[in-house]
Order: sequence, then C-alpha cells, then structure tokens
Amino acid sequence: MARAKINDRKDVLLLLLYSPGQTDSVNEPVVGRTRLVKMLFLFKNEALKEFKHGTEITDENFYSFFPWSFGPFSTEVYDDLTFFVLRGFIEAEPAQEEALPESAAEWEEWFKTSGGQSLDEEVAPYVEEVFQLTPMGEQFTEELYRSLSDSQQRFLKQFKARLCAAPLRALLRYVYETYPNQTDRSQILNSVLGRPLADAS
Repeated sequence: MARAKINDRKDVLLLLLYSPGQTDSVNEPVVGRTRLVKMLFLFKNEALKEFKHGTEITDENFYSFFPWSFGPFSTEVYDDLTFFVLRGFIEAEPAQEEALPESAAEWEEWFKTSGGQSLDEEVAPYVEEVFQLTPMGEQFTEELYRSLSDSQQRFLKQFKARLCAAPLRALLRYVYETYPNQTDRSQILNSVLGRPLADAS
C-alpha cells in the first residue's frame, strides 16, 4: 500500500495539531488562532527548508504571510481552520484562560475585513479557543504522520513543545524582534516590544 503523501499547507496544519508537544501524547491541543498563525509563520521561515525533504511542500503551496495590523498574518490559516472545523476534522473549544487583547483585536480586525460583518455593527465578543483534532481528523492525520521520517517527527515535537510552552506575548516579541520587516504596519509594535511610543523609530 502506498504511503500517504504530504502535499501542501493543510497537511502541515494537521501535523502540527497531531504531533506530541510537551508530552508524548499525540494530538496535544494548541491554544489560540494567533498562536497558530505565528507558529506557522515561524515554521515557514525557520523550518520548512529542512522539513520539506521527502514531501511535496514548497514555498508556493505553503501559507502566504503579509505584514498586518498585528504582525505577520495569513488569512489562509483562518480559512483552513474554518474548513477543517466545518468538516469535522478539527474541534474548537473555549479556552479556560482569557484572551489577550492582541488576540481579540487581531480576530476582530480579520472579522471586519473578511466581510463577516459590516463595520457599523457590533462585533461579536472574541473567545479564545483551543484547537485539536477530532477522532476523524486524528485517524486521517496518523497516516500522514507515519510517513514522516524519525527526524521529522522529532523536529515537530520539539517545535510544537517550544512554541506552545512560551507565553503568547513572549512568542509575539520573538517574532517582532526577529522579523522587523513584518511589523511595519503593526498597531501593537511598542506594546509588544515593551517600549514607550516616543521610542518608536
């Protein structure tokens, strides 16, 4: 039987959710859309070159990011999450912790600009969500995961553990300091970097 082939960005999203992270248990949940967006941004910039060997993933069929009001952003991540939730592959449950203002603001901005609601209407309150695979999504992704080499599996575990363990503000700060070209439109640059407005360049 032919092994599953990892083809594009959706497969990487599923694999990140399936992979163990801080424990040895598969399908460890990831908290927050903002965290997932930044994880996939860092994956593209810091991991894809090495990880894509033996797969059909390329820069062209991976997520596209652009500088936005809250740092690097990809509408494709939001679109794919919605796609998999509607098809029963990913479940999104309310998180126990409150959302950071950065996460809520990013979601509200995306919701308005995506045509989900007119600008003069009140935006629904943002609720931080925890994402993980459903049993159907886990069964599907297990085959993809088994097609990875041992080194790819180890890398995914380390990558997921490191980025899920970090507080979201620390993760944002790392992204902002490492990729300043992605922050020139950011509305939260100074608060993320912890500097007063007068210090802005």
